[in-house]
Amino acid sequence: MAEDKELKRGLSLPMAVFIIIGMVIGSSIWVSPATELSKIGPGMFISYIVAVIPAVFVAYIVAYIGSAFPVAGGTYVVASRLTGGFGGFMTVWLVILAVGAALSFLAATFGLFLAQVIGIPEQFELIFVILIAVLVLIVFCLLNWIKIHLSGLIELILTIVGDILVMIIFIIAAIPHFSPSNFDPIFPNGIPPVLFGALTFFFAYVGFTLIIDVAGEVKNPKRNIPLALIISLPILTLLYALQSLMVAGIHPWDDPEPVETVIEIIIYQGILPHEMTVFITILIAIAIASTLHPSYMAYSRDILMAGRDQMFPKVFGKVHKKYKTPIPALILLLCVGVAILLIFIPLLGPEYGIGTTAVLLSAVVATVVLILQIPLCIAVFVLPKKFPKWHEKSGFKPSIRSLKVMGIIGAIVSFIFLLLLFTEPDAGLIIALIVFPFAGVGAIVYLIRKAVLKKRGINIKEIMKTLPESVSLDEEGPGKAEA
Repeated sequence: MAEDKELKRGLSLPMAVFIIIGMVIGSSIWVSPATELSKIGPGMFISYIVAVIPAVFVAYIVAYIGSAFPVAGGTYVVASRLTGGFGGFMTVWLVILAVGAALSFLAATFGLFLAQVIGIPEQFELIFVILIAVLVLIVFCLLNWIKIHLSGLIELILTIVGDILVMIIFIIAAIPHFSPSNFDPIFPNGIPPVLFGALTFFFAYVGFTLIIDVAGEVKNPKRNIPLALIISLPILTLLYALQSLMVAGIHPWDDPEPVETVIEIIIYQGILPHEMTVFITILIAIAIASTLHPSYMAYSRDILMAGRDQMFPKVFGKVHKKYKTPIPALILLLCVGVAILLIFIPLLGPEYGIGTTAVLLSAVVATVVLILQIPLCIAVFVLPKKFPKWHEKSGFKPSIRSLKVMGIIGAIVSFIFLLLLFTEPDAGLIIALIVFPFAGVGAIVYLIRKAVLKKRGINIKEIMKTLPESVSLDEEGPGKAEA
């Protein structure tokens, strides 16, 4: 494999929009509205609208960072230049864990949906899910080897077919069965459950920050990154609100028959024929794939930039000469995803069930995402002063005061939601058993790496004073870093 320093700007505005939508919409929208309806009541759709409010604060910061610092691996670049070598290293170290857990639970969920469609006997379900999940992880890793504009096109198709189309089909199919009487009363359990539901549904919007990790490959990032966020967030809110509205409209909130998924409601209410229900289930599996794909795409770039800074071995700083993609970083994410899959799905699956195990692993992902959002929000206090040329050339440049206010609110919101994760006992236990030990090992690995670099005469503090090699103020191509 030949090394090349360049990454190609091949992601258009539509691709950037659908990468965000594909990453954000996962399987939760087909689970949460069904499980939370009885707790919140038919006003559940308002919870989804309220839930986007805290996401807006973080999106505001991301729009600024992505347009001011349009570099690949933006999460790492910003964290490392803000907090130094240790913060940068630990950012990528935790990203590897989060993406590995995400790949694992998404691939397992994909296998579970497929097993239900095919009708795999229960005694063979676990082995079937594991085999399919490993295969899916390999396939999507290979798909990310190809040129970024082709990879972006694949994501666009997956998102339209798997995420948007299936939700539109359900919403339209639900209209003839919609009963306004289900909304009397609209808040049967009062307002507090609606607000608490918004806290829960906030996680349905987590994931849009990935756009700063592929910012180095977005065409005209100063314009397209803010626009991609402005376009995608309203679309996401509208889809979430309409779907939850239709769930409440076709299924009474006080129905004595408990349901766990929207698919069960579709079957229970008979709004679609069996063949169409199977088709929707397949589309949901594709929707899961639309989250798998950008997980590889975006976060491999953090590993790439850490490799170029020599915080990780230099092999991870390479991109393929022909395809312009970070293949060593992609292989690392594949290996971690397969390892987590093979450890936790067989270990916890028989006890909790495959679906619940996948949800528990998603708590690991949410924890890391919220941790990493905090330094991103704080970055607005430091980066304009440290890199004034980049700040001045930002495509989205609000006042410093506005940035600081939004940064403080975004950091506080992220911290509050991080604490709320531990209110769920099983999720809190999984987080404590996985995230904290992994972070401890990372700190030790960093000290070893720092000692190795010191022996080679490499000063980490000096590296952190400039942006990574191949980053330029010229948005169309690579060049020398400027501070």
